Amino acid sequence: MATIINQKEEIFGNISALNVLNDDFPKIDKSNSVSSINNDTNSTNFLIDLTTALAGAKALKEHMVDCITYRLDQFEDAIKDGLKRELKEMVACSVDPSVPPWFQTGGSGVELRVPKIDFYDTMKVNPETTEGSLLFTDVPPNTNSQDFNTYLNYKIQSPSLTDAWGNSMGSNEIVTANFNPVGTTQNNTITFTTDYGKAGTSLEDKKLTDFNNDFIDSLTLFGSPGSNNSQTMFNLIIEELFGSISATKTTTTTTTTTTTTTNEPPTTKSKSQLKIEAEIRRVLDCILNSENDVIDDSFFTFDNPTLAEISREADNRSKGIIELATCGNLAVQINSNLAVEISNSLSGDSTTMSKAQEAKKVAENLDKIADTQASFASETNKPSVKGNFFVELVRKFCRILLNLIISPKFISLFAINHQIIYGQGSTYDGAIDFIKKNKKLVKNVAKIVLNIFLNLLLQLALKYLSIKLRQKFTDDEIEKAKQYVSIVFSYLPVGPEVFEMLGQIKKL
Repeated sequence: MATIINQKEEIFGNISALNVLNDDFPKIDKSNSVSSINNDTNSTNFLIDLTTALAGAKALKEHMVDCITYRLDQFEDAIKDGLKRELKEMVACSVDPSVPPWFQTGGSGVELRVPKIDFYDTMKVNPETTEGSLLFTDVPPNTNSQDFNTYLNYKIQSPSLTDAWGNSMGSNEIVTANFNPVGTTQNNTITFTTDYGKAGTSLEDKKLTDFNNDFIDSLTLFGSPGSNNSQTMFNLIIEELFGSISATKTTTTTTTTTTTTTNEPPTTKSKSQLKIEAEIRRVLDCILNSENDVIDDSFFTFDNPTLAEISREADNRSKGIIELATCGNLAVQINSNLAVEISNSLSGDSTTMSKAQEAKKVAENLDKIADTQASFASETNKPSVKGNFFVELVRKFCRILLNLIISPKFISLFAINHQIIYGQGSTYDGAIDFIKKNKKLVKNVAKIVLNIFLNLLLQLALKYLSIKLRQKFTDDEIEKAKQYVSIVFSYLPVGPEVFEMLGQIKKL
């Protein structure tokens, strides 16, 4: 490990020397005080530090503008393709490929308790409230919404509605969800049934893999097909990084027959719920940061110091604040008003806003959040606290994307397959146990997200490295610099196509 640390320290030392030659680039400490130098396994942190050393926080902002404006469709397609492969492998190895009769229309169906598919209490939020508008899309059609989470929420509010999922998109009726309210025999559960594989229907030849693929194709990671991806992404960022939406959310009240909206003031999530959510984030971080495919029980258990951190995080979120550990535990609060302002600025679609206009608004809104975070710091510390926002956003962006498959729209599908594979009525003990039972699926999706993200960040690092070399180095020194770049890339868990990008430097 000492050799790796020495090599990383040497890389940063040489970058620091480049920066001394050019006042336009940031100066860095070439010692191993850079945290990622001492971390021989976390490639993300090392690459963030490398990019920041090359060009400063402005490079990280540029990276995020690119990802949010232009790359979300790429992430979505790759994640959905990965989920299809994982479910196909699970089904092929475990069960008969046909859809079981009990899951078909007229059978008893897959019955799931709402908390088993809603780990973040999303279904307790009324989509028609201000907070609900930040969590749900395509709200006015209610159960005809093209956002599955919105469809599910309105099925819970109005159990008598019979709309099937898929109709609103002009496709097959993929699945029907029927809510069983509190006080009934089935008590706060959702029963899912389908016509796939059912004799006498147009879908009788469809297999379980067809059902899974069509279900995944009908879902979107960033709301409904008509919504602006960047608008939804900002809502996710503000909620994941600051908890601004869940800190003051309006709830609904469940009766024995329906779920009705109350006129009570907004209420916060319980500390126990916030603790569960903090634990989910910890597990996902561990999976993302691990460069080993083996996910053992240590990923799902917490030692006392970690439990104390989780408890502190939950306590802070219940107050609507976060603490910036890298800034002396500075308390920061981003309220939902800013989230609404940003969301409104990005409303619309490609017919009302060009990509260039969207990119400009994305950059402006990132600065708004960063400036708001910096406003809690002293004048001296404002620049570093503002830069900290971009560092943390890049560091946590992959977790934000990975967390999307832990939402009700995807968990519903996974839970249906869980019962088909392990037997009708089989279940799991909450979010952590669900991730544990599906750790291979989660890990492989994490690898997909991380690979795309690091490839894009590598290209950015190459861009700024090329600028430096073009400005300050002779041909001999360029050749020497290439060796350092090769060492850097050797630490990153990326595919062979990334190394081909080294050829870009040869053009200098």
